[in-house]
Amino acid sequence: MPLVEYSAAKLPVYDVDLTAPPAERWKDLCAAEGENIAALLADVVDECLEHVSVLPAYLQPFVTATAWGGGTLAGWMVDRIAGMFGEDYVAEIRGVARYAELPLGHLVLGNLIYDICQISGIPGVGCSSYSVTLNGKPTLARNMDWVFPASTGLHSRLIRFHKGPKHYESVSVLGCVGVVSACCPGEWAITLNQAPSDGLGTNWFQWPTLQRLRKVCDGFGTYRSLVRRVQEYETMSPFFAHVVGVEPEEQTVVAGLGSDFRRTKVRRMGDKMAPLVQTNHYLDDDLDDHNPSRERWEEDGTTYYFDTYPRHASLTRRLAVPPQDLEQVVRKLRGSPVTTEDTQHQMVFQPASGFSRVWIRQ
Repeated sequence: MPLVEYSAAKLPVYDVDLTAPPAERWKDLCAAEGENIAALLADVVDECLEHVSVLPAYLQPFVTATAWGGGTLAGWMVDRIAGMFGEDYVAEIRGVARYAELPLGHLVLGNLIYDICQISGIPGVGCSSYSVTLNGKPTLARNMDWVFPASTGLHSRLIRFHKGPKHYESVSVLGCVGVVSACCPGEWAITLNQAPSDGLGTNWFQWPTLQRLRKVCDGFGTYRSLVRRVQEYETMSPFFAHVVGVEPEEQTVVAGLGSDFRRTKVRRMGDKMAPLVQTNHYLDDDLDDHNPSRERWEEDGTTYYFDTYPRHASLTRRLAVPPQDLEQVVRKLRGSPVTTEDTQHQMVFQPASGFSRVWIRQ
């Protein structure tokens, strides 16, 4: 399946009104996309059941029960989560289950799949992002390579979250109420990259990562307030948040370690801002012990390796000659090892001009 520009795919942009009752916010989308939500969550359930044996022992009963419908256990889980960070997103998940006529357990798995994979050490493959200053405007380019399940791109849609005159646009996965990538015209853009979790422990009863980023985006505000809010609360699992604003120096990667945060800011080279590149490993030397292996290994006759390092090296080489226009920004992402058959989303955001361009795997 090729990467297709969203507008060419003739898919809708759905509206979610943040002033509406949470349980009702996704009603229209569910009416239009109920079958597609069910198809994606069926793939999520199949993946979870296939990999349940590699999950931590304490997670296996929960994942198995919710995969088989698990109304009671799923209800307990979402109520427990609601007690941690408020009820709005839990009410939204319940609303999606109701209007799409799907088991609540399947919606819970779909909304926790990032954290389940992280806690279990199951890589979703990865993501690649970079930011660069183009004509004085920070520009964020990103590939999302999540393949757990592989139908993620096919079941992705643009969602316009709005509150009065304010809005941001999210590249979302059907059934998931969280945020993976978003752009607020005139203010900021943010994308999520998977981060290593080895040796960092688990924070199972903290914020789910995608819902945490959604909360950050729902606050709107400026680039500076967004970066601050990303670092306010612990999350279930680690992440990289790549954020840009509207001024050249407003480019930052926040590494959320679950209970701690590190920041990498764009640096100036002479009179220019250097590109800021992030894939799926920590760049701080003191965090290198948490990074995945640089070596290839074999398992069941198959050779594996973590491609975060060649993706980072390739992007860095390509950006030795910075892009001169938005078309060149896109081209820097294209081609192996940065873009592969596992790339589900590709996007370029420039908040200062309001430019937003998105491709999805179809």
